[in-house]
Amino acid sequence: MALIKSNPYLVLVSLLFVFMADIYSGQTIDFVKDTWITSPGIESLRKELRVLSQAVKNQALRINILEGELTDVKQKKCQCESLVFSPESYPTTKMTLTTTKAMVTSSTLTSTTLKDSTIELPALKGNAGREFLVLFMRNHPGSTGALSLYVTTENETILNVSSAQDLKPAIKSKIDRKTTVTSELNFTLPFDLTCKYLTVEPKAVLLQTSELSTVTAFDSLYEGATDGSLIIPTSKLSTKYLISTTEPYKINRDFYSQFAIGALFDGSNINVTFKMKKEVPLSLPDGSYTDGDVCSIALGRLETFQVRHTTDLTGTLITSSKPIAVFSGHRCQALKSKYCSHMVTQLPPTNELDKDYIVPTFYNNEATLIQVVSEHTSTVILTVGDRQSTWYLNERDFKNVEVKSGEITVIVSDQPVLVSGFGMGVPYDSYMTVIPGVHQYLDFYKITVPAGYTENYICVIIPMDYKTNLRINGLRVNQYKVVYESSKVLNTTTYVIYTFEVEAGTFLLSTSDHSAFGLIVYGHRNIDGYSFAGNILLP
Repeated sequence: MALIKSNPYLVLVSLLFVFMADIYSGQTIDFVKDTWITSPGIESLRKELRVLSQAVKNQALRINILEGELTDVKQKKCQCESLVFSPESYPTTKMTLTTTKAMVTSSTLTSTTLKDSTIELPALKGNAGREFLVLFMRNHPGSTGALSLYVTTENETILNVSSAQDLKPAIKSKIDRKTTVTSELNFTLPFDLTCKYLTVEPKAVLLQTSELSTVTAFDSLYEGATDGSLIIPTSKLSTKYLISTTEPYKINRDFYSQFAIGALFDGSNINVTFKMKKEVPLSLPDGSYTDGDVCSIALGRLETFQVRHTTDLTGTLITSSKPIAVFSGHRCQALKSKYCSHMVTQLPPTNELDKDYIVPTFYNNEATLIQVVSEHTSTVILTVGDRQSTWYLNERDFKNVEVKSGEITVIVSDQPVLVSGFGMGVPYDSYMTVIPGVHQYLDFYKITVPAGYTENYICVIIPMDYKTNLRINGLRVNQYKVVYESSKVLNTTTYVIYTFEVEAGTFLLSTSDHSAFGLIVYGHRNIDGYSFAGNILLP
């Protein structure tokens, strides 16, 4: 002990060793009772070590708390993964197609799928989600190839793709899969998954991701009959929709206007109130329907039903007892072009519609057809270029306007409305998309531009005050080819409209100050075109 007493530094070292030994053994140090230290100069060291002791104890307590929280997080993650990736069986349910006139019973179908459970997720933004229901409508009779899906994510995610147990094994074996997506993934589904007309089928597909993702679908790889659509996450699906189509180019099976419904849950009771531009009867399995008639359909989970007609079905109202997905468009349509092209878009539910829109025309297209559909009686002020007009729309009413290339349209309504844009062709074929409203704009998008097109365009609509904050793949916009630029005022705010020509690939668009902007993506090739919006939901 003499050596310790004569050297304060050795005292400090010894105390530290003792202190650490006690810490690791879980014992408490009491420096006041240590009688073997007698040096008068050691008192200050005692005080410092008391402070150090308490600080380390506090840190150890914080570590224990954090370790407990981490354990809780891991347990919750395991619970979520078990809910997402461990399907539970639903009982066999009998699906029926019913109408106000009669009831027609379809074949009995068994749905083995995920339980109708709620998983705690962070607040979703726009079209980002962790679960998506996808279906594919009938395409042109000559279309071949495969159905394409693009998944993009910011964080590495596990992707689970599943279909109904009652789907034919030959089709199901080509669909169900589980894989990892690091940034983006493109994969195909069999063309046999396309829905048939007027038949209840188990042909919806469910995509589930462990991280927030976005999904875009392309209907066919056939060169002249492709269109794209952004897919809405199931958390944003709802129970009321308005249909958007146009008047078919010809009255035959190649040019049908059409819509399809996909059910997320068993026991989805659906009512379709038809609106038809022409008084042309629609034949369904149980009878004939005209404008104003109501058809009732009962669907089980992952079941689909598709309707077609030889007249415009815009304004048709679809309601359901449970959330459903609704797609609309044309089997093939020619507006101004010489040849027809497939048209498809997933529709947002009516509770996600906006009142204010800026609609650019599609670049390098002779004209754009803009359609406005109103759920309720509404007054719509439409400004095209410097020309202004007022539309008075009744319930489920709609109007179309043809806008020349290069003109910008501003739409202001006193009630929420659905706005669709149709590329009319010349020199390319027709396509369609839902137009985003200004309150649906986001500050971040990650999208994939498909390969195989001679021209691809990204159209951005952004407030002028924030245009210098726009970035594409982290670069300022002057690094990209601008083929069109204009501006337009909406509700005292001036917006700049940029159209960039880009190559195929994945693009991340954002603003450095998190200001929101609109996004529309489209492209052309010889006898084909596609388009989809960056977001069609309220944030």
